[in-house]
Amino acid sequence: MHSEVAVAEHVVDRPGFDEYVVARGGDLLRTAWLLVGEEQASYRLVRTALARAWPQWSHLAEHGAGSYDTDLRRFLVQAHLRRHHHGAGPDVGGRKSSAPQRDPLTDNEKDPHLHALGPLDALSRVERTILVLVLFDGLGVGQVADLLDDDVGPVRHHLRHALAVLNDRFGLDERGVRGLLESLAPDDPPVDLLLSAEVAPSARRRGAWGWLFAVGAVAVTALVVSLVPGPPGQVPGPAPAPRPTARLVPSALSCRSSPGSPAPPRPVEPPLSASFVAALVCARTDDDSVWSGPLAPDDPVTDALALDSLVLEPRGAGSACPDLPHGPAFRLLLLGRDGTTTTWANEGLACDGWPALAQVYVATAEQAARSDPGDGDFLGCPTALGRTVDPTGTGPGLRRGTVLVSATACLHPLAPARPSAIPRFRQVRGNVLGLPDLAHLNEELARAGSRRTAKGDCGQGPAYRTVIRARTETGRVLELSSTCGQEFSVDGHLRDSWRADPETRSMLRALLNAN
Repeated sequence: MHSEVAVAEHVVDRPGFDEYVVARGGDLLRTAWLLVGEEQASYRLVRTALARAWPQWSHLAEHGAGSYDTDLRRFLVQAHLRRHHHGAGPDVGGRKSSAPQRDPLTDNEKDPHLHALGPLDALSRVERTILVLVLFDGLGVGQVADLLDDDVGPVRHHLRHALAVLNDRFGLDERGVRGLLESLAPDDPPVDLLLSAEVAPSARRRGAWGWLFAVGAVAVTALVVSLVPGPPGQVPGPAPAPRPTARLVPSALSCRSSPGSPAPPRPVEPPLSASFVAALVCARTDDDSVWSGPLAPDDPVTDALALDSLVLEPRGAGSACPDLPHGPAFRLLLLGRDGTTTTWANEGLACDGWPALAQVYVATAEQAARSDPGDGDFLGCPTALGRTVDPTGTGPGLRRGTVLVSATACLHPLAPARPSAIPRFRQVRGNVLGLPDLAHLNEELARAGSRRTAKGDCGQGPAYRTVIRARTETGRVLELSSTCGQEFSVDGHLRDSWRADPETRSMLRALLNAN
């Protein structure tokens, strides 16, 4: 065996949509029941989440169980909060009830079990959601903050307030609340209704019709490539979905190991991949640590493009970040090409390492997104790293009257050069545009296409880059990119700009849940 660090190849079979529902639908129903407190409403809530997941299932499943479990739970929570936001009952003392309005006498007589829901009904919908996710689903505060697109501080505040309310009014401490949630959740809810014909018919039609529409519109050559010849006498069908790409993870690089004392950071000549094969952030959790965010993903950056996007400057380089805490927060482990591991403490990096942490977070997210596009009308959200941007030239543009047959909206996190707050990990998000959304985009393109501008893109946004990947009726795949969601550059040409109307911007925010 060579002295180089061994690697382990992880290949996980991708479950089908129905297979996943059978295996995990009961868990989703238990969580949904605690959120809404009623059987039929919990089934409707889970169906809503599954309807959103089905058109992009191939993409979600390629990232493994941890990814699509998280996405399904996110869809569930968003559907629950959005449902109450648009159709909740009257406010009570400035707080909107998280449960349907009931007659306390008649309902309790019909079902005494509803009486036990009183403590949960006393909470706001957000407090109840956070309480269920933390004490029943066992999520960390940082994970819940990511699901809610909120900061850790407000989530902790809501959790503390919810526990205080339950303790003051019902005499329940944290252990008692856990027991209450376990007793209220159904033990083994049937999932057969989630797989019946009535489940998400609009989503299945949207995915199927969108796929057929896209395939029927592309060029004949593209169609031929997408077909796989079968045995004699068998009608060729669509090519099977691509299997997950094998990931090579250095087995010796882990936050659970003891890499020894950190060495002083030194300048590294780009590209970083010429010297290192992996980088991993390990949060410090001791009493002296100033780390206050969720724990960093225990996932090393190994992709060459992702590694080369990191700028690991030692202290004294770059601008200062006076508003962020100073002191030990994390260590950065770097696996060299010679198999040796180097450890750098965040205090030795520029701006106490906060810009480096933001870059590692973005690199980790983009690395996970660098996969083949999924099936049907989901065009995927490939990495935005390593893209060349033309600030002066123009390309074919986006002609007025262009017809899009399929499109995917993507949200890519950006790493600020000078963070104003402790960075948080954000995944690259993607969602298929449904037929009504495509119809609106085509109506907008019928009125106006892109234009040649001297200014180009609208400038750097605060946290995200919005990307629309679309296929036209001629088979062309184009990319519209913007850092503010208003002026979109066409295929990386900053002077070739397409302006989205307010309705399109609102539609994109709704699809991607971007604040």
